[in-house]
Amino acid sequence: METTTKATLPTGQKYVLGNIEDSIRFWNKNGKKVYDDNRSEDGKLGNKETKGYARKTEFDDWMLEMISIDCRTFCEGANKLQNELKYESGRVRSHVWVHVNDDRKMMIYFDKSENILKFGV
Repeated sequence: METTTKATLPTGQKYVLGNIEDSIRFWNKNGKKVYDDNRSEDGKLGNKETKGYARKTEFDDWMLEMISIDCRTFCEGANKLQNELKYESGRVRSHVWVHVNDDRKMMIYFDKSENILKFGV
């Protein structure tokens, strides 16, 4: 379901959604290592919050939470820099969504068969 959106988006959306796509690629490449390190007693990655969350959740839930944090960061940052578009993101158990002016632009979910995050636009 993953599609690249960068080439067809207006500049502001390209920045936000493009950075979210880059974050998805980062988590798909590094997520298991970061998750395992957060769960480890002597792990050097993460903070108290991410370590605690990793220790009480399964990998798929942890990955969705990490991408949810990234989405929130990019949306809030874009909203501080401009007023013409309203970026929002949120999470339910099965997926993370990103809206621009109340229009869904991206839905991110965890594919357990491939053990990675995927998204659709």
